[in-house]
Amino acid sequence: MLSDSHRRAATINLKFQFPFYGHLLNSTTISTGGFLYLGDYIHSSIAATQYIAPLMANFDLSSSNHSNIYYMENGTALTVTWHNVTLQDQPKVGGFTFQTTLHSNGNIVFAYKNVPTKIKEIDSTNHPVKIGLSDAYILDKTIFFIRRKTVYEYHRVLFHEDEETEVTDGTVIILTALPTCLEKKNCTSCIKKDTNFQCFWCDNRCSSGVDRNRQDWHQKDCEKLKLVNEDMCTSGVTTVTPPVVDNSSVESSVKSESLSTKSVGLGKKRSSLYSCYHSYVKRNK
Repeated sequence: MLSDSHRRAATINLKFQFPFYGHLLNSTTISTGGFLYLGDYIHSSIAATQYIAPLMANFDLSSSNHSNIYYMENGTALTVTWHNVTLQDQPKVGGFTFQTTLHSNGNIVFAYKNVPTKIKEIDSTNHPVKIGLSDAYILDKTIFFIRRKTVYEYHRVLFHEDEETEVTDGTVIILTALPTCLEKKNCTSCIKKDTNFQCFWCDNRCSSGVDRNRQDWHQKDCEKLKLVNEDMCTSGVTTVTPPVVDNSSVESSVKSESLSTKSVGLGKKRSSLYSCYHSYVKRNK
């Protein structure tokens, strides 16, 4: 279906649970635009956030009989290949061939066989151009009897903006998943300082307070709970100053009557307190 389409996506079920930013996912959506969408809520702006993008761009597979999308799963990994895909806005540039592999341990690999032009020279007028990852949480509110969903992007990793990681033929980007709060299954392990996060235990769940379950965390009043030592895991909880989450964000360009997207607390650096992946880039000679 996708091999003869433009701006189309299809959802497939996984035979394994893929941990993405600590969340266990059972499915993913493959897009003709060179990326996978991993959000729970399908909307018209899936390229905005919650993606894994080996090379997001305005690819049009309907323009050639030689453009295809392949995928293969072996129970512990999923590989998706965009083969000889061309840009709708720049068809004379030539065909791109690249792939991504999702491993059951959360690791991600981007591999590039044919990249006929520099990524910065790809036209982004009609479609965003990105290489990287993104995740977000969704807040559901009712304002003046109108139900409104707002997607807050809390973390993003981009490679195409960094000259040191310019993608060419033979480039491989390896992203290794790091431990998150969500993997901690009890209070004692939750409050150990062995991750990049400041973890809190609330409602039988370990979290930094900023993940896909942000709305549930807020509704359970978990922001008021902060466990400072192991004794409190058995003797009770002390109410102290809650962790600060910066929601004073800049609204991005994607917006509709029922959906808007915002970026929360994103710094200029590729990695931050909320980074869940370590990256490594190598090139074949």
